[in-house]
Amino acid sequence: MTRNQVVSNKAQRGIRRDQKVSNTPEQVPWSDALPAAAVCKSARQSRDPRFDGRFYVAVLSTGIFCRPTCPARIPAEHNVRYFANAAAAADAGYRPCRRCRPEHALPMPEWALGNQHIVRALRLVDEGFLNQHPVSALAQRLGISERHLDRVFMQVLGATPLAIARFKRAQLARQLLTTNLPLAQIAEHAGYCSISQFSRELKRFFQFSPSQLRKGRGRVGAPLTLNLLLPVRQPYDFEWIFNYLRIRALAGIETVQGYCYRRKLPEGQGSVVVRREGQNLRVHLPLGGESTHRLLRRVVRLFDLDADGDAIHRHLLQHRGLAPWLERAPGLRVPGAWDGFETAVRAVLGQQVSVARGTDLANALIERYGQGGFPTPEQLCDAEIAEIGMPGRRGRAISALAQRVIDRGLDFSDHCDSDQLHSALEAVPGIGPWTINYIKLRVVKDPDAFPHNDWVVLKQLQATPAKAASQAESWRPWRAYALMYIWYAAMTRRQQGSNK
Repeated sequence: MTRNQVVSNKAQRGIRRDQKVSNTPEQVPWSDALPAAAVCKSARQSRDPRFDGRFYVAVLSTGIFCRPTCPARIPAEHNVRYFANAAAAADAGYRPCRRCRPEHALPMPEWALGNQHIVRALRLVDEGFLNQHPVSALAQRLGISERHLDRVFMQVLGATPLAIARFKRAQLARQLLTTNLPLAQIAEHAGYCSISQFSRELKRFFQFSPSQLRKGRGRVGAPLTLNLLLPVRQPYDFEWIFNYLRIRALAGIETVQGYCYRRKLPEGQGSVVVRREGQNLRVHLPLGGESTHRLLRRVVRLFDLDADGDAIHRHLLQHRGLAPWLERAPGLRVPGAWDGFETAVRAVLGQQVSVARGTDLANALIERYGQGGFPTPEQLCDAEIAEIGMPGRRGRAISALAQRVIDRGLDFSDHCDSDQLHSALEAVPGIGPWTINYIKLRVVKDPDAFPHNDWVVLKQLQATPAKAASQAESWRPWRAYALMYIWYAAMTRRQQGSNK
């Protein structure tokens, strides 16, 4: 083949790619979740780190897509296309840049999506739902049609749920290639049905076979452990979140020492370990038990890694009562739930008692009913829970919660319908507004959940529940994060008082 033929072939490939993926307004609709075109242009030309994960830049001449902060030479505007999602760029035929590794960027913040169906669907996709189920099952879970689900995904993100699931699966597979696991086991842990499908999809997204991607790379970690570095959006207060988890740690299940959190998994599956590493988190996941996708989702939820710290900080900083505390401790996050049912039960145990007393009751529950782990709904549904030292009505509320979970009347996953959960909890005797809001805060990860009748809130704001709710209106849609600053202020003042 002559040199002119090679150049001609490259040019033709560039033309075909341009015709396929160009997302200029006159050819392909601009994805709703993308920032304005002028913002995208300015952000990539200035390499603004605030836009990492908010959009991706594909270069027509190279067939590569990058983060807006990529250190490579900045291409001309006419030679780039913008995508709201890494999967959309990969599905259009672009491959990830080897310098900036866009596939490892944090996903777009949930608030920017503007559609709760998409938020819930993406949480399910993160757990690996589409590895075992068709898209129709995902749509049914959300209560909408498959056609509508695909349509809103394309409109907002420029990619279908299945395309996003495929890319996430390939991304995890590539990370698993850093372990000593055989390729067949890597394919299984990543969620592939066969090793041929595993090989085919990695070639599609990364242009190399699994063995080629592994070649020349050091294999780190024990054979049954996945070692990952999780990026963290700044600002992020590591001390707050690790301390929050430490004082609520369950005996025999969780330990927190300094900036290291360890969670024991059931049935001898090992432990998940999360520790601070610089301004990020290093996570060690055991392989061979629970789905790796699901374990990763648990860690992301627990450490609130989906939150947009910069947007939250800028919004709450405008409010005079909160501003001094935001300046003192920027980046307080809302710790999520490792397990939704566990956290819901602990919310009931914590009603009208201190954090220490609520933790003692949870440990007593584990000792009496848990058999080495946190009790399951089946272990609690018929138990006389008041015998651990709590009011009978509250104990019966826990038994009722357990029975409703068994009957599938309550869903404590973070992808449940928040309004349906609220209504279902209201119907349980002994469950009040504080408990419902706390569950929405930590289990559903509702950024606007706010227990306006919380004792600490009322004391700090010197207000009645009605006045506290009214004052919090200006903090929307981040009232859950405002609550963290109220609790932080109370804790700081209490510590200062005890040191005098």
